[in-house]
Amino acid sequence: FNQEWILTDPAYNQKLDTVIGWIKGFGAYVLLDLQWQNTSVEIPPIPDTAAVGMWSLLAERYKDEPAFLYDIHNEAHDISFMAWKQRAVEIIEAIQEVHPKALILVSGMSWASDLTEWAGDPLPHDNIIYSVHAYPWLGGQNTWENNFGRFAGDLPMFVGELGGEEADVTWGKQLLAYLSRKKLGWAAWSWVDKPYLTQSDRETPTAFGAIIKATLIRLDENERYGNEISGIQVQYVTAGRATIIWKTRNQADSKVRYGITTAYTDSVYAPALLTSHSMKLTGLNPATSYHFQVESVDEIGLVTASGDSTFMTLTE
Repeated sequence: FNQEWILTDPAYNQKLDTVIGWIKGFGAYVLLDLQWQNTSVEIPPIPDTAAVGMWSLLAERYKDEPAFLYDIHNEAHDISFMAWKQRAVEIIEAIQEVHPKALILVSGMSWASDLTEWAGDPLPHDNIIYSVHAYPWLGGQNTWENNFGRFAGDLPMFVGELGGEEADVTWGKQLLAYLSRKKLGWAAWSWVDKPYLTQSDRETPTAFGAIIKATLIRLDENERYGNEISGIQVQYVTAGRATIIWKTRNQADSKVRYGITTAYTDSVYAPALLTSHSMKLTGLNPATSYHFQVESVDEIGLVTASGDSTFMTLTE
């Protein structure tokens, strides 16, 4: 949204209310993101001082909206970390003075691509999530891991933007699988702006939009049904070998962890994406009870694992 219009145009605020009403009607969250300072200064390095009061006004306007989230600045860039932190604190405290429980997103550095400095000097406030953006021109898996992935277990974060063009589909699949492994939520850019998720009719997905749509469908199915590992069997057991078979609802790779305890000291793996899985365990000890667990990861990185099972090898 445009900061100047919030401060000067009542009709713009009413339209914002309308859009928020539409989103609420679908049971979704509204993430209000400060993109433009005005039509001349689009994404400033950090918000100006007027933004502090503007966010206070918005907090007052929407403090009773339970599904309303605050993304206080789209992308910090070309500015020192301390300057951004100081302004972020001013905005956060202005919002929390009005709405103490507001959930607030705070951008990383370098066009929101890097959370390293926030990881080293996090904000002391409650209800803060750090927002990171991922695009092909900002790097691949090594960059993701260095800039934000390695902090995923310690720093609350959300991938506030990701997107790409037709040539970036493979990159996009790798990113979505990476985010799934890291258990990071995300939002894709954009329905009506470059890089587009939709074609000119704003309904038909672009090549990149198609992988986003397919992933959203898969995530929904996984939330409702899981990948449903079923039919686990142990076959062809001898003194030194056994075969483990199982099925999954969606295509996924195959892995069996096994050992004489649930520590599972050994494993076998096959990368092929299948719905019927068969893995051979060799070099087993005769007349020994083994614990095992099967695991499958689908093409977007969703992990499904079984509980513990056991089998006994034959005597020689």
